[in-house]
Amino acid sequence: MDQSVLGPEDTYTRLRQQIVADRGPWQQTTRGASFFIGDPRPEDVSLFDIAYALSRQCRYNGHLKSTVEHYSVAQHAWLVSKWMEEDGLSKPMSFAGLHHDSAEAYTGDIVSQMKWLVPEFKPIERRVEQAVREAFGIQDDPLIRTIIKRYDLTALATERRDLLARNRSDCTWGDMPRPRHGETIEPWDSKLAREMFLQRHGELV
Repeated sequence: MDQSVLGPEDTYTRLRQQIVADRGPWQQTTRGASFFIGDPRPEDVSLFDIAYALSRQCRYNGHLKSTVEHYSVAQHAWLVSKWMEEDGLSKPMSFAGLHHDSAEAYTGDIVSQMKWLVPEFKPIERRVEQAVREAFGIQDDPLIRTIIKRYDLTALATERRDLLARNRSDCTWGDMPRPRHGETIEPWDSKLAREMFLQRHGELV
Protein backbone atom coordinates (compact mmCIF):
# COMPACT_ATOMS: atom_id res chain seq x y z
CA MET A 1 0.00 0.00 0.00
CA ASP A 2 1.19 3.51 -0.80
CA GLN A 3 2.23 5.11 2.52
CA SER A 4 0.69 8.39 1.38
CA VAL A 5 -2.83 6.92 1.75
CA LEU A 6 -2.23 5.54 5.23
CA GLY A 7 -3.92 7.28 8.12
CA PRO A 8 -1.92 8.52 11.15
CA GLU A 9 -2.67 5.40 13.21
CA ASP A 10 -1.75 3.06 10.36
CA THR A 11 1.50 4.93 9.77
CA TYR A 12 2.35 4.73 13.48
CA THR A 13 1.63 0.98 13.55
CA ARG A 14 3.85 0.42 10.51
CA LEU A 15 6.68 2.41 12.04
CA ARG A 16 6.41 0.44 15.28
CA GLN A 17 6.66 -2.81 13.36
CA GLN A 18 9.80 -1.56 11.65
CA ILE A 19 11.62 -0.56 14.84
CA VAL A 20 10.83 -3.70 16.87
CA ALA A 21 13.41 -6.41 16.23
CA ASP A 22 13.50 -10.03 17.44
CA ARG A 23 14.56 -8.86 20.90
CA GLY A 24 11.93 -6.14 21.15
CA PRO A 25 12.18 -2.35 20.95
CA TRP A 26 15.70 -0.98 20.52
CA GLN A 27 17.46 2.34 20.45
CA GLN A 28 20.55 3.39 18.54
CA THR A 29 23.45 4.37 20.79
CA THR A 30 26.16 6.98 20.36
CA ARG A 31 28.50 4.53 18.65
CA GLY A 32 25.75 3.37 16.29
CA ALA A 33 24.98 0.11 18.09
CA SER A 34 21.60 -1.26 19.17
CA PHE A 35 20.48 -1.53 22.79
CA PHE A 36 17.35 -3.51 23.58
CA ILE A 37 15.56 -2.00 26.59
CA GLY A 38 13.39 -5.06 27.19
CA ASP A 39 16.23 -7.54 26.69
CA PRO A 40 19.37 -5.87 28.08
CA ARG A 41 22.57 -7.91 27.89
CA PRO A 42 26.03 -7.19 29.31
CA GLU A 43 27.65 -7.54 25.91
CA ASP A 44 25.56 -4.61 24.64
CA VAL A 45 26.72 -2.26 27.41
CA SER A 46 29.39 0.23 26.34
CA LEU A 47 31.43 2.59 28.51
CA PHE A 48 31.71 4.93 25.52
CA ASP A 49 27.94 5.08 25.09
CA ILE A 50 27.38 5.55 28.82
CA ALA A 51 29.89 8.39 29.15
CA TYR A 52 28.46 10.28 26.19
CA ALA A 53 24.82 9.79 27.15
CA LEU A 54 25.20 10.63 30.85
CA SER A 55 27.32 13.71 30.12
CA ARG A 56 24.48 15.07 27.95
CA GLN A 57 21.61 14.20 30.31
CA CYS A 58 20.61 16.99 32.65
CA ARG A 59 19.63 16.21 36.22
CA TYR A 60 16.25 17.28 37.64
CA ASN A 61 14.60 17.13 34.23
CA GLY A 62 16.41 20.37 33.44
CA HIS A 63 14.76 22.30 36.28
CA LEU A 64 17.92 23.94 37.56
CA LYS A 65 17.93 27.54 38.74
CA SER A 66 18.09 30.04 35.90
CA THR A 67 21.79 30.81 36.41
CA VAL A 68 22.81 27.16 35.90
CA GLU A 69 22.91 26.07 32.27
CA HIS A 70 23.56 22.34 32.64
CA TYR A 71 24.34 19.77 35.30
CA SER A 72 24.84 16.24 34.07
CA VAL A 73 24.17 12.79 35.44
CA ALA A 74 27.83 12.04 34.66
CA GLN A 75 29.05 14.78 37.02
CA HIS A 76 26.63 13.63 39.71
CA ALA A 77 27.97 10.06 39.43
CA TRP A 78 31.56 11.34 39.52
CA LEU A 79 30.84 13.26 42.72
CA VAL A 80 29.27 10.27 44.46
CA SER A 81 32.26 8.11 43.53
CA LYS A 82 34.82 10.74 44.54
CA TRP A 83 33.22 11.37 47.91
CA MET A 84 33.12 7.66 48.63
CA GLU A 85 36.85 7.40 47.97
CA GLU A 86 37.60 10.52 50.02
CA ASP A 87 35.80 8.92 52.96
CA GLY A 88 38.00 5.83 52.78
CA LEU A 89 35.73 3.42 50.97
CA SER A 90 37.35 0.84 48.72
CA LYS A 91 37.97 1.23 45.00
CA PRO A 92 35.39 -1.44 44.09
CA MET A 93 32.76 0.39 46.13
CA SER A 94 33.71 3.75 44.63
CA PHE A 95 33.57 2.12 41.19
CA ALA A 96 30.04 0.91 41.93
CA GLY A 97 29.23 4.45 43.03
CA LEU A 98 30.47 5.82 39.72
CA HIS A 99 28.14 3.53 37.82
CA HIS A 100 25.11 3.72 40.12
CA ASP A 101 23.17 5.68 37.48
CA SER A 102 24.78 4.21 34.35
CA ALA A 103 21.59 2.38 33.39
CA GLU A 104 20.12 5.83 32.72
CA ALA A 105 22.29 6.00 29.61
CA TYR A 106 19.75 3.57 28.16
CA THR A 107 16.53 4.23 30.10
CA GLY A 108 16.90 8.00 30.37
CA ASP A 109 17.07 9.93 33.63
CA ILE A 110 13.44 9.37 34.59
CA VAL A 111 12.45 11.58 37.52
CA SER A 112 11.54 9.70 40.70
CA GLN A 113 7.99 11.07 40.67
CA MET A 114 7.33 9.39 37.31
CA LYS A 115 8.73 6.11 38.61
CA TRP A 116 6.27 6.25 41.50
CA LEU A 117 3.37 6.84 39.11
CA VAL A 118 4.47 4.16 36.63
CA PRO A 119 5.53 1.17 38.78
CA GLU A 120 5.95 -0.98 35.65
CA PHE A 121 9.11 0.96 34.88
CA LYS A 122 11.10 -0.31 37.89
CA PRO A 123 11.45 -3.95 36.73
CA ILE A 124 12.74 -2.72 33.36
CA GLU A 125 15.21 -0.40 35.08
CA ARG A 126 16.43 -3.19 37.36
CA ARG A 127 17.15 -5.46 34.40
CA VAL A 128 19.19 -2.75 32.69
CA GLU A 129 21.04 -2.06 35.96
CA GLN A 130 21.87 -5.76 36.24
CA ALA A 131 23.25 -5.80 32.70
CA VAL A 132 25.47 -2.82 33.54
CA ARG A 133 26.72 -4.48 36.73
CA GLU A 134 27.56 -7.68 34.89
CA ALA A 135 29.30 -5.77 32.09
CA PHE A 136 31.61 -4.02 34.56
CA GLY A 137 31.96 -6.80 37.12
CA ILE A 138 30.13 -4.90 39.86
CA GLN A 139 28.84 -7.00 42.74
CA ASP A 140 25.10 -6.77 43.45
CA ASP A 141 25.36 -6.36 47.21
CA PRO A 142 22.57 -4.89 49.39
CA LEU A 143 25.12 -3.26 51.72
CA ILE A 144 26.89 -1.55 48.80
CA ARG A 145 23.54 -0.35 47.46
CA THR A 146 22.65 1.10 50.88
CA ILE A 147 25.97 2.94 51.17
CA ILE A 148 25.69 4.32 47.63
CA LYS A 149 22.14 5.51 48.37
CA ARG A 150 23.42 7.46 51.36
CA TYR A 151 25.97 9.27 49.18
CA ASP A 152 23.38 9.71 46.45
CA LEU A 153 21.08 11.51 48.91
CA THR A 154 23.96 13.65 50.18
CA ALA A 155 24.64 14.65 46.58
CA LEU A 156 20.94 15.44 46.18
CA ALA A 157 21.00 17.70 49.23
CA THR A 158 24.16 19.44 48.01
CA GLU A 159 22.76 19.88 44.51
CA ARG A 160 19.53 21.30 45.92
CA ARG A 161 21.53 23.89 47.84
CA ASP A 162 23.90 24.86 45.01
CA LEU A 163 21.99 24.28 41.78
CA LEU A 164 18.25 24.56 42.38
CA ALA A 165 16.02 27.54 43.02
CA ARG A 166 14.67 28.09 46.52
CA ASN A 167 11.51 26.08 47.09
CA ARG A 168 8.60 28.55 47.06
CA SER A 169 5.81 25.98 47.19
CA ASP A 170 4.05 24.35 50.12
CA CYS A 171 5.51 20.96 49.15
CA THR A 172 8.34 19.47 51.18
CA TRP A 173 11.37 17.45 50.18
CA GLY A 174 11.03 15.34 53.33
CA ASP A 175 13.91 14.33 55.56
CA MET A 176 17.22 14.97 53.84
CA PRO A 177 20.85 14.55 54.91
CA ARG A 178 23.02 17.60 55.25
CA PRO A 179 24.88 18.84 52.16
CA ARG A 180 28.50 17.81 51.76
CA HIS A 181 30.59 19.92 54.13
CA GLY A 182 33.10 22.19 52.43
CA GLU A 183 31.87 21.23 48.95
CA THR A 184 30.36 23.66 46.45
CA ILE A 185 29.25 22.15 43.15
CA GLU A 186 30.42 23.98 40.05
CA PRO A 187 28.63 22.50 37.01
CA TRP A 188 30.74 21.19 34.14
CA ASP A 189 29.87 21.31 30.49
CA SER A 190 29.12 17.99 28.85
CA LYS A 191 32.59 17.59 27.33
CA LEU A 192 34.38 18.00 30.66
CA ALA A 193 31.83 15.80 32.44
CA ARG A 194 32.41 13.06 29.87
CA GLU A 195 36.19 13.30 30.18
CA MET A 196 36.12 13.26 33.99
CA PHE A 197 33.72 10.29 34.03
CA LEU A 198 35.96 8.28 31.71
CA GLN A 199 39.07 9.26 33.67
CA ARG A 200 37.43 8.23 36.93
CA HIS A 201 36.44 4.88 35.43
CA GLY A 202 40.04 4.31 34.35
CA GLU A 203 41.38 5.17 37.80
CA LEU A 204 39.09 2.70 39.53
CA VAL A 205 38.82 -0.18 37.08
